Amino acid sequence: MVVVKTNFGETNGQEVSLYKITNKNQTSISVLSYAATWQNFEVVEDGVKRSLIEHFDNLNDYIKTPYEVGKTIGRVAGRITKAHFSINDVDYQLQPNDGANIIHSGDYGLQSQNFDSIVDSDNSVLFTHTVNGEDGFPGVLKVKIRYTLNDDDEVAITYSARTNHDTLFNPSCHVYFNLGESNIRQQQLRINSKHFLDMNAEKLPTGKMLAVTNAYDFKNFKKIGQGLKQLKPLDKFEFDDAYVVRDKAATLKSDKRAIDFYTDRNGLVIFTANPIDQQKASTHDYSSIAMELMTLPDAINHADFGETILNAGQKVSYTNKFKYRKLD
Repeated sequence: MVVVKTNFGETNGQEVSLYKITNKNQTSISVLSYAATWQNFEVVEDGVKRSLIEHFDNLNDYIKTPYEVGKTIGRVAGRITKAHFSINDVDYQLQPNDGANIIHSGDYGLQSQNFDSIVDSDNSVLFTHTVNGEDGFPGVLKVKIRYTLNDDDEVAITYSARTNHDTLFNPSCHVYFNLGESNIRQQQLRINSKHFLDMNAEKLPTGKMLAVTNAYDFKNFKKIGQGLKQLKPLDKFEFDDAYVVRDKAATLKSDKRAIDFYTDRNGLVIFTANPIDQQKASTHDYSSIAMELMTLPDAINHADFGETILNAGQKVSYTNKFKYRKLD
């Protein structure tokens, strides 16, 4: 295993570093100190390199593109209704950035921060950053994010945090996958889930968990294009949905390769998109699918959605894993 560090640019007077971890199979991941971003995931098949995730090769695109490509989002991923929550009968009002609501913890979330970084071992990189009250969140939150690649072609992302004040912690990686030769429609998805969240027009959970049926049923492998076609009678043209999962959450595959997704939390948000080409995005010509492993969104406002409260003095750690397999 080898880790190589290079300069990727500069933001607000700070150097942004890129780290590339390569294993014995010549599989590699590249990660950035800016937003603790998963910048690339490359495999070598029959002597040919192939990238499995959407990525940019310059820092400016990561800063200006609104799709949060590959970035760590948090301290809380997803939306919080009315940008408001309560912990132990204490109310907190955040700064909205999505109408009256807040998404991905606001304009100063982890996705806009440049992390300190070190090579943690011969196959891992550790990013650290402290946030202090940004966007109205309570508490000083010390965050550690470790990316690891092993010789079995498995990527692990571990999120750890502790705080001096009761607060929230539910981060994720906003990584977009494309395992095929062109757009995402011919690729097949299986989600090990019997329920997904009912959403209102603002893409906020209503509190109901619905049984997966028709377009939303990925219990068995189904082409993403078929699911999108099944959405049309509902006047919907994209997936932006949260599934209730556990452990082995999902598998995405093309004819030649697959990724298995694992998590120790209870949620998977899928989002069909085209972060690279806005014109194609406007016609629903999707290039990739985001697979965000996390506790179910807006959990602080729904008692049965999972725990996202981090109490003062408490330490918590979560791990998401992504396992590449070449198919025969």
